[in-house]
Amino acid sequence: MNIQIDQTAGATESWSRSGCKILIAIPFYKNEGLVRSVVGSLMSCADDIAAIGGAVILFNDSPDYPALGDALAAILPEAQAAFPCRLIDNQANLGFVKTMNKAVAEAVTAKADLLLLNSDTIVYPGALTEMARVARLDPMIAFVNPRSDNATLATLPAAHRRGEAQKPFDLSAYTALAARLPDFSYVPTAVGFCMLIRWHILAEFGGFDEAFGAGYNEENDLVMRAGRCGYRAVLANKAFVQHEGEKSFSIADVPKTTLERINRAMLDERYPEYDGNTSAYFLSPEFTGEWLLSTLVPDDAGRLDLAFDFSSFPPEHSGTYKAGRQLLEPAVRDWSDRFNIHVLCTEEAYDFHKYAELGVPRRDPDGPERFAVVFRVGQPFTWRSMERLIRKGPVIGIYMLDTISLDCTQLTSPDLQDIWQFALSRCDLLVTPSKQSMTQVTNRFRIPERVVRAESLHSMDLVDYALTDAGAERKKPGAWQGNVLVIGNHFPHKYLVPTANALAEAFPDRKIMALGQTKPNIAQPFNPYGLPSLSPAVNLVGAKVGHFTDAEFSAFYLSADVIVFPSHYEGFGLPLLNALAARRPIFVRRLPVFEELWERLARNPNVHFYETTADLTAQLQVIPTWKDLEMSPRNHDGAARSAHEIGAAIDMALARAQYSDIVERVRAMRLLNTLSGNSGAPEITPAPNYSTAEGDKAAYYLAVRVEWLARRLFRQPAVFALSRLAFRLAVRPLLRIRRRLRRR
Repeated sequence: MNIQIDQTAGATESWSRSGCKILIAIPFYKNEGLVRSVVGSLMSCADDIAAIGGAVILFNDSPDYPALGDALAAILPEAQAAFPCRLIDNQANLGFVKTMNKAVAEAVTAKADLLLLNSDTIVYPGALTEMARVARLDPMIAFVNPRSDNATLATLPAAHRRGEAQKPFDLSAYTALAARLPDFSYVPTAVGFCMLIRWHILAEFGGFDEAFGAGYNEENDLVMRAGRCGYRAVLANKAFVQHEGEKSFSIADVPKTTLERINRAMLDERYPEYDGNTSAYFLSPEFTGEWLLSTLVPDDAGRLDLAFDFSSFPPEHSGTYKAGRQLLEPAVRDWSDRFNIHVLCTEEAYDFHKYAELGVPRRDPDGPERFAVVFRVGQPFTWRSMERLIRKGPVIGIYMLDTISLDCTQLTSPDLQDIWQFALSRCDLLVTPSKQSMTQVTNRFRIPERVVRAESLHSMDLVDYALTDAGAERKKPGAWQGNVLVIGNHFPHKYLVPTANALAEAFPDRKIMALGQTKPNIAQPFNPYGLPSLSPAVNLVGAKVGHFTDAEFSAFYLSADVIVFPSHYEGFGLPLLNALAARRPIFVRRLPVFEELWERLARNPNVHFYETTADLTAQLQVIPTWKDLEMSPRNHDGAARSAHEIGAAIDMALARAQYSDIVERVRAMRLLNTLSGNSGAPEITPAPNYSTAEGDKAAYYLAVRVEWLARRLFRQPAVFALSRLAFRLAVRPLLRIRRRLRRR
């Protein structure tokens, strides 16, 4: 190494006598247009320079370029009036490294920390004092960078919208995010645009190696040199220095790409650990947290990106999918002033549920996009669902409709308990559709106080549940003319089959329609829980749900005299609202959630409660008639009301978002993946062009994606079996050869 420090540089004693604690050195090369901006910014920080005991040296490294000399000479008196300042004219062009080593020598002799400042920077008030403070928070801190708008790992905020053009500088974006960050963050190296170095590090390990010539990677060499003894580089997150970038070398004789390539090869040869450490940082929970946090910067219209996670929605009907659409429609209309709304779902679900009619774009659930808020409608039943939420946004909301899958013995599993506990411990917002659901969730899980909680009933406006033919008289489809419609599905807690069979036996003169199950003589029933099938009674008809058109679905309601919803367990109960909208009396069990809805509906007399199936049968001896009510439209209690409540909760969660929470859930996710041997989805965090060449990065991300795809492929039993057979066939000849060689 060629590291030289001339500790006899002139005028050093004057710095020592003046009590200089931090020496600020700025090298200039030819570009006179930078003088006023950088020196002027320091003059605006004169109080900060005084507070840190600072002094400034301006280096003119292009003595054969009069325009620069004139600009420096012109501003020097102003600078000297604001703080201690000297101008040093190099006798000949020395280049960045040798010039800065002159500053290193002065700092070491004066026992002053050295702050190297590029000429294409603008220092903001408070940055210097904060950097000086952070430098003394840990005895192993040797290098301090401020945050910037253009400084690789020191950049904040990071660009997160793909294809987004470079925006004009806006300090407010940094300020908003910096408030959520800790005072400082440890990083694997430092960036030379504005770097504070403790003087004893320079005295012990030397300055910049002049083998790096005109510059690039000389600061990394110094950081790595000290790093082998445990000294660290940090980012002062509450300090900001604007960096235009490339101007310091823009008119140099050797282009940046050439300098970077040559010097990087030398750096890698000296420090094999450098590439691994920096690459790991750009995939770390800390950097990922900053990148996700950057999604909280609004676009030019002042809006954030929000995604509704409908990734588990298939192309079929159900109460959950209706609830999702019911929330999405007013959200698109009423939240557009502050959110760009997207849906995460398959193309099939997007088309089936007609989300395009709302003007909301679809995004692939496993696509690269990131959002300020990801709001999942429905419980996360798989670990993959939880991973997706963590990777896609800094603010995670979960609409927990109920805990049925946990409480019903045939549905639950230890994994489900763990997934939901993890989800509710790590999310930012929990929403339930009823008080009962919130009580059940909070009784079963430990939920941190920081998690925003909101109970929001789905729309209680019957207009929102109007059926396709709700205004017509009763329809009588030719297929059947039923009196009692029993609604449910194949899950035991819906109690569809036992109820329909009991009613068919009790009332042989009535037609009973079981909407949600079929009879064995009609189609093979889906009955995985060993429940009794629908009886062969001639007055009992069954039909599967999910793929009916709106008109067909309406026909079932409008063909009945009375509706029965026999479920033992519900988080809300949309059939109750559907029945009232169809002007049909409905019987439900006396569950807290139904009583909650009934009270909200002003105790609608068309809602009838029963305790047991026997009680239901007794009450249905006489089918109640519909009672017309003098009720005004309840638009104030419709889907827009629910969207407003949930939107307010989202705003609260956004205000509470913390970097530490984001980082820790990313870390927890990765740790669990590592311990389970599951690599999860491929990482797509964009590492800046800092630690690897573009080709290396492309190869790295391709390799990660191929590995992820291979893992998923080989988890399929058939594929695994075939691959194992192929492997055995391939290695069998090799094994035979090895046996023969051993015999010899």
